[in-house]
Amino acid sequence: MSFLLVLLLMLAPFHSSAEVPEPVLAQVGNAVTLPLQSWEKSDNIHVNWNFNGDSLISRNPTSSHTQVAEKWKGRISLTENFALLITSVTENDFGIFTCDQHVLMSSKTTTYKLYEVKMSTPSPLLVNDSLNLSCEINREGFNLVRPTVRWLGPDNTIYAGQSYENKYTLRLFRVSSNHNGNWICEVQYGARKLNAMSNVVIVDLAPSPLDPIYTSDSSSNLLIPCFFSSKISWATVNATGVTGGSWSFTSLNGSASLPPLLKLHPNPSPVWKIPPNTPSWLIESEVKNNELGVKISRVSINHRGSYTCSLEFMKRTLRHRVQVEVLQVISSAGKNMYEGSTLNLTCTLGHPMPPDLEVNWKSPYGSSLSSLRLPHLTELSIPGVRLKDSGRWTCELKKNKTVLATATITLKIEKAPVSVWLVVGIIAGILVLILVSAIVIFSIRRHRKVMKHTRRKRRFCCCKNPRPKGFYKT
Repeated sequence: MSFLLVLLLMLAPFHSSAEVPEPVLAQVGNAVTLPLQSWEKSDNIHVNWNFNGDSLISRNPTSSHTQVAEKWKGRISLTENFALLITSVTENDFGIFTCDQHVLMSSKTTTYKLYEVKMSTPSPLLVNDSLNLSCEINREGFNLVRPTVRWLGPDNTIYAGQSYENKYTLRLFRVSSNHNGNWICEVQYGARKLNAMSNVVIVDLAPSPLDPIYTSDSSSNLLIPCFFSSKISWATVNATGVTGGSWSFTSLNGSASLPPLLKLHPNPSPVWKIPPNTPSWLIESEVKNNELGVKISRVSINHRGSYTCSLEFMKRTLRHRVQVEVLQVISSAGKNMYEGSTLNLTCTLGHPMPPDLEVNWKSPYGSSLSSLRLPHLTELSIPGVRLKDSGRWTCELKKNKTVLATATITLKIEKAPVSVWLVVGIIAGILVLILVSAIVIFSIRRHRKVMKHTRRKRRFCCCKNPRPKGFYKT
């Protein structure tokens, strides 16, 4: 009897230590691993995992297969050292897990208790709203020291929160699109760590691009982009209280389009429509894949300016601006020229060209200038064009060797026509010359005839000494 009492006293510490489960934290929907220390040779170990007394999974060294309980199939497996991996934790998985290992007459039992960590999931937020997160640990029977908690944002920034008993909170004022994504509540307890996550959705339009969109005056169906800063569904946008939207235009001289060129009809499915009695060069379209961009049907120089995409909510209005630059080639003499005249071409955006842009000219194929290196100037002047210079003249707008836009103009060079009035003038001059010549010749001949007649006439004289009246031959 005394021998049995001594034996029970020797076994009592081991029995009591086995009954104290080791805490493991987990979050619903995430994976968790219940660790297992290596013991004996793995080839000879029998392993049995149980949950609340029911068998989960077992491993027999004489068999190549493991037995898994029917309702746990597809969610649990054993690692190389026979730790238990639960791929997706459910609300019914929080309880006592026991692992029995035995080799011949030797055995070892490890017990865990799975505790739930609840992470709040806030509703979709508008940019500049306030974010409130909470991380709550079910610490019932949790005998370890108080866990250490810190918050990690999707922008890779560590945030300081507040705590009260087993609940940890974080409040962030004026969120931005950088706060969109998974927020992590990092719980450090003993040598272990759990990262509880919550997905935060921030509804915001992408920032306005710094560079304009460059196009030419001959382009069609030009897309003016406008999109959200992250991939979200329209149902999520509706949850934040969207009421409408618009596309407006401001020209280079600062005059704005009133009313807007397009209005957004958000329900039942979002669509851009032209307001009644409003001239618009933007195309009506449905909002697909949350792409709010629209197209210009046919681009002209009148479409140079700033386009604003506005999305209206009950709280505030979000805006996205896009600058459109239209490249154009202008000929001072129009598109029809005569051979020998001076060719003056201008490549322009309607305002002085920025210094970081470069212009490259291309002459028509077969032109007398095709083998020459044309200057990188916005204005091109070539005297004495020829017939073979007819065709398409191209102006390329480049930035860092990247072609931004290409504008063309087609010139027709012809021989200079003979003027009708010039012919009439020449004929009239010839007739006048003939008439003058005839008059001169007629006058000369008449003069000669008169002179000849004058030489043949008899002469009479009056003597000093009077004679009887009458005429006398001398």
